[in-house]
Amino acid sequence: MQEEIARLRRVIVTQDREIIRLKNIINYRAIEHDIIPMSLDCVMHHVCVFFHLTREMLIEQNRSVERVRARMVMCYIAQRRYSHTYRSIGIALGHRDHSTIMSACEKADFFVKKYNDFKYQVDLVINAIEAEFNPIQPHNES
Repeated sequence: MQEEIARLRRVIVTQDREIIRLKNIINYRAIEHDIIPMSLDCVMHHVCVFFHLTREMLIEQNRSVERVRARMVMCYIAQRRYSHTYRSIGIALGHRDHSTIMSACEKADFFVKKYNDFKYQVDLVINAIEAEFNPIQPHNES
């Protein structure tokens, strides 16, 4: 009986993540023509897809480890890689104060230097963003 309940819970979690992923793809495609390369919306979308979150889940005042990590990655990429202001990032993340964003970027700097898995996650998100807007050009075969 307990094994069956555990199996059903795993199925539900998997289905929930798949629904969130599909919802993100649908939302993103709906606004695809209005999106600016490397904009905050673009960064936020790719972070949400990577961490299996919706925008609402990323923005809401929740301190779970996965959401805090996702917000730190979003802040780090938006500020350090694409030079968005702390204020604009704070507004995009639910009207958070600029000092909150500064703190998240500083912590992310530390994590990137100290933890390879965090750096790897940041790199994967950056690669996904840049691959979308800089597709590989087919090479001419002469």
